[in-house]
Amino acid sequence: MFMICSNFLSAEERHRLERCVRRQCEDHGIARRANAVLLLDKGKSCAEIAEFLYLDDDTIRGWYKAYREDGWDALALNGWQGGQSSEAIFNRYPD
Repeated sequence: MFMICSNFLSAEERHRLERCVRRQCEDHGIARRANAVLLLDKGKSCAEIAEFLYLDDDTIRGWYKAYREDGWDALALNGWQGGQSSEAIFNRYPD
């Protein structure tokens, strides 16, 4: 099993994910996946995050892998029901 190193997000990626997590009207699933990626970036382990979110740590690793391969769209669209494109979400709720 591989170790996920912290600080893998750029400042722009972090800002975008933080905006998603802080929006109360955001789709719950998208915000949950974004939150997990942010916590991984802070150095939390997959097991720690999974425990808090009542998920399996393999789920957290899968979200990380999907995000690293396809970025935001992997969290918003990658087969998860109710996903929306990042453009639609961020145009709907500007800064």
